[in-house]
Order: sequence, then structure tokens, then C-alpha cells
Amino acid sequence: MSKKKPSSPYKNTFFLLFVTATFISNVGTWLFAVGSGWLMTKLNPSPFMVSLVQTATLIPLFILALPTGAIGDIYNQKKVVIISQSLLIVNTLIFAYIVYLNKATVFLLLLFTLLNGVGAAFSRPVLAALTPQLVQRSHLRTAINLTGIAYNLSRALGPILAGSLITIFALDMPFWIDAISFGAVVLVILFWKQEKKETTLPNQKLSWAMRDSIRFLRYTPALYHSIIRAILFFFPAAALWALMPLIAKEQFNGGADLYGYLLGAAGFGAVSSVLFSNYISHKLGASKLTTVVSILLGVCLFFLGFASSKYLAIAICFIAGICWQLSFTSIMTSAQYALPKWFGARGMGYFLMAMSGSMGVGSAIWGLFAEQTSLQYGLYGAGIASAFIGILAYRFPLDLAKDGNFNMATDLPELSISRENDNGGWIMVHIVYTVNHTMKNEAINKIRKIRNKRYRSGAIKWKLFSSAKNENQIIESFYEISLDQLIRHRKQVTQYDKEQKEELYTWIEENNGTVERLYYQEI
Repeated sequence: MSKKKPSSPYKNTFFLLFVTATFISNVGTWLFAVGSGWLMTKLNPSPFMVSLVQTATLIPLFILALPTGAIGDIYNQKKVVIISQSLLIVNTLIFAYIVYLNKATVFLLLLFTLLNGVGAAFSRPVLAALTPQLVQRSHLRTAINLTGIAYNLSRALGPILAGSLITIFALDMPFWIDAISFGAVVLVILFWKQEKKETTLPNQKLSWAMRDSIRFLRYTPALYHSIIRAILFFFPAAALWALMPLIAKEQFNGGADLYGYLLGAAGFGAVSSVLFSNYISHKLGASKLTTVVSILLGVCLFFLGFASSKYLAIAICFIAGICWQLSFTSIMTSAQYALPKWFGARGMGYFLMAMSGSMGVGSAIWGLFAEQTSLQYGLYGAGIASAFIGILAYRFPLDLAKDGNFNMATDLPELSISRENDNGGWIMVHIVYTVNHTMKNEAINKIRKIRNKRYRSGAIKWKLFSSAKNENQIIESFYEISLDQLIRHRKQVTQYDKEQKEELYTWIEENNGTVERLYYQEI
């Protein structure tokens, strides 16, 4: 990857190759999804068991996204993707052979689906974090929309291809092709010229990297608002995909080909959103747009339960696909805006955790609800929930970090602490502000505003004290686990946070105050 990124994602050759490779892989993934969903309707056609196929796919990503995201940030991303994708090839080939021998059972189907989910959990956070590394920040929404369109085009073509393969050949054919499709990503990533990581940074333990990400999420409203919106949107939306095999088979007495057409219609709807996605997001804004499409998706789910014509159902799925893509792009872009490069995989891990967990739980709940009542009532319930939750979610605004500079800060002051006597113990940091006593309350309020920035930069147990000896002194205090962690965190400060802190320091000094940094090491 060159240091200078092309001005447009459409002129970025490697980015286009990356999108093409993930498209091929995602076509294969949909072949597996349709094949496994249809296989379950033959092994055990109850709504709950059919919905468990999607749950088994998504739950590993929910459970493992945090540690795998941390692995993607602190280890070699190229190796993580190649190893995980290679294991997916092996796993899928074994299952394809089992299906070919007609030895598949409910247990084996869920087991191999679960293992595929584990493989995806290791690669997807890293693959999602690559987009901001490959394109300029100003083109991020366009790039994410392009990756989303490629994904949904795979959703459109994959199911139709899967239904045709099952009908013309046999149920094992989609699994064989899925196994081969993972090779496209492996091939492209082999040629990726990954940017060299900062060699002067100390090594970081996996547990520390995970703790850093938790603090970053907690104290970055732009990120956790996106995560909350993802949870709220995908929970009712999961019913669309979880119940679609039964819509095709029970509601319309169709076969695997109809299931493919319904999924394909949703995929083509998502692809068509490219025609107006940027325009409508600019007009409404991400927050309002996501609320509107949540309500519209609820209407689609509700009327899907009423549909008596398969052609009407296909049309409804087309509209539902548009809603899905518009919301997905808005929420994911909002999350990406908030992420500096060194938190990319972990931040995307949280997004994928929220998305997969919400869809996994939602799939099981709507499947169980449909089993206890009826398929139609399951769709009615999900539709009402989508509209109601979409309105509630509006209180969590998106795109809060859209205009922030989240590049690595430069020209930081020298660290006035020596490594000669470092014993690996905790570091206590005191920043002593001396201000005129008439401005003390105003200074306290300004210092409190940088609390979140300290936590994002690795601080632990941030506190603010007033000196008992000098009424003009305010002491800001926090801890770091070790000197290595302090050094790492000081090099991983965003320009946005640096500018906010410098504003405070400048204001103090312009009002005849002083700022002094003191470091203490545990003995």
C-alpha cells in the first residue's frame, strides 16, 4: 500500500481488488448460509431450529470480537487474515464432504457453522479495519458504502446461485464452492503492502490491549453511540434473515430457488441504495436517516406477514434491503469516524460484536416467538419492535466524530522520566495547575472536560484534587500500569485530543498560570 492514497476509492486499485476479493468470499458465505439454512429445514424444520443456524454463525463473533480485535491491533494483521481464512477453507471442505456423504446431522450442521463463525471472528474485525487504512478519511463513507454494496450484491447473487446449485446439482455443491471462495481474500492479502507499525513502541499484552479498548469505548461517545444504535437496529432486523427460509417454504410452499430469490431481492435493494445513499444521508443526517429506515423496515416486516403473493414478498424484501443498507452504512461509518488507526480492529470488533450479538439473539428470539405463535405473528412482532425501537434510538446521535482529526499527534513534549531504574511498577502522573484563585472554579470546569481524553489515552483512576497548602493549585492525578504502557499511550494520542489539551494549557498560561507535570513510579 502506498503512503499517498488515491483521491477516490474508485481510483484505488488495491482497494478495488480488496472489495472484489471480499465480494467473492461473501458470495461463498451466502452459499453456505443458504445451503445450511435449507439443510436444516430438511433435518428439523421447526422455526426455532432454523433460526439457530444464523445464531450459530453470529454468536462466535459476539463472544470473540473483543480478543480477536485486540489481536488484530497488536499483531500482524496480514498473518491473522491469512491463517483464519485458510482454516475456514479446511473447515468448509470437511463439512462439504460430510454433506456429500449424506452424513449431516443437526449437531454436525450447527458445529461446523459455529466453527465457521469462529474463523470469521478472527478475520472480520481486521478486514473491516482495513478500509480506513486504504482510503482517505474524506472518502470513508463512499468506501464503506462501496464495501456494503459489494456485500449486498453478494447477498443478491449468492442466494440465487445457491438455490440454483441445490436444485440443479445437489445440496453439497454450495459448500464446496464456499470453501474455494475464501482463497480470493488470501490471494489479495498476500500482495498487501502493510504499513510498518511503530517500531519504538513497547510490546503490549493482549489483556492490556483489551482493557485499553474498553476504556476507549466507554469514554468515546461517538463510538458507543454507534454501538448502541447497532444493537437496537439489528435486533428486530434479524427476523428478516432468520425467518426467510420459512417464508419461502411454509408461507408460499416454495423451494430453495424461491428462498434465493427473496434473499436476492433484499440484496439487490441494498445495491440500488448507492443511487441515492449519499444524497439522502446528506439531506437527513445519519441519526435521522437511521430512525426513518428503522421505521420503514418495521413496516416491511409487518406487511411481509400479510403477503399472499410471492411477487409482493419479493418487492417487500427489495425495499427492506434498501433500509438495511442505508442503516448499516450510516452506523458503521459513524463508528469508523471515531477510530484512530491503532484502535481500528478493536473498534470494529465492538461494532461486529454488537451487530452479531444483536442479530444472533434476535434470530433465536424471533424464531422461538414464531414457533410458539405463528410465522406471521413473528413477522408482526419484529415489525412493531423495529419501528418502536427506531424511535427510541434517536436519542443516541451518530457522526459525533465526523469532523475530528484522529491521526496520530506529533511534537508531544518529552517524557521527563528515565527508564534506567524502571522496575515494571505502576506510574502515577500528577499535573499541577497553578491559577489565580478568582479563576479557580472556571479552571476546574475546563480541566474536567479533558477527563475523557485522558481515559482514551490510557489513564486509570483519573481524579482531580485541590491542594491543602496552596489554594491556587489544582492537581490532576491518574495512573498507568507501567512505564511501557505510559510510553505507548503517549505515542498513541490523536491530534484531536492533543488540540483539546493544548487549548486548556494555553488558557492557563495566558491567564498567568502554570502547568507542571510530575511522574512517580511504584517502589
